[in-house]
Amino acid sequence: MSLERKFSGCMLSAALGDALGAGYGSGAELRYTDDAAMMIALAEHLLENYGEVNPLKLAWKFLEAYEAEPWRGYGPGPPRIFKMIRRGEGPLELDKRLYPGGSLGNGAAMRIAPIGLLYHDDAVKLMEAVRASCKPTHNHPLAIEGALLEAYSVAIAVRLDPSEDADPKDFTEQLIQLPVSEIYQLKLKLIPRLIDSGADRMSIVRSLGNMVEAHNSVPTAIYCYLAEQDPARVIRRAIGLGGDRDTIACMAAAIAGAHRGIESLPESLLSRLENSSRIRLLAQNLYQLWLEIKKSMA
Repeated sequence: MSLERKFSGCMLSAALGDALGAGYGSGAELRYTDDAAMMIALAEHLLENYGEVNPLKLAWKFLEAYEAEPWRGYGPGPPRIFKMIRRGEGPLELDKRLYPGGSLGNGAAMRIAPIGLLYHDDAVKLMEAVRASCKPTHNHPLAIEGALLEAYSVAIAVRLDPSEDADPKDFTEQLIQLPVSEIYQLKLKLIPRLIDSGADRMSIVRSLGNMVEAHNSVPTAIYCYLAEQDPARVIRRAIGLGGDRDTIACMAAAIAGAHRGIESLPESLLSRLENSSRIRLLAQNLYQLWLEIKKSMA
């Protein structure tokens, strides 16, 4: 399978997880929320800036995406930040005015998949890009670390053989090597045990969380991916855990789609996903950008 099909699988699967988790849309249409909308904005920013993340430009990109579609289901923090930017109070690290130490929500992690794709083979650049992408809205260390874990999970998944299953212990051990806090390390170590024991819903939620804080949702998304690995099953498991189910399903499905590729996504769902052609084109263009960057470094 080509890498381009993995890029497409990742972004389309993320949008599907978001839409199915939220239950948005009318009739046959599956409508995504702010999760996928901000992922799209980040992908466009990367393409417009030759893969570099410019926090100032990105802040305005997110603001413009919000103002164009404010009904996407944004949480309380980002709209307040965007209004502060419009008033000339920013545009960076304004979340620190709203929350002690900055926002520790999962808003940076939910949108991070394009960075995991573009820098799947460059850990240093991936970490730099993740940190820069968090500056407009999420500056608490736990939010940044959650985004890093999600991006690196996508990067690992892109490199996996789509015909083989990921080993949960090996996968989580790679993540534990990242510079993340003890709370993440403890939860990552729990994931293989929860899978091996066939833990029930309450045990998973009690151990990993299912809410909007990054440390209570990113490990859960990684668990959902590793427990199922097929995008449709991953999404069902994430939704079944309740809580912030659209974002957890979005993050988990992004990893699964990066692993299995676009072929793993049911056409019955893709055909109903709004803007699926636009999302796939963005993914294809990201792949072409990755090729260009690799050639320029050769």
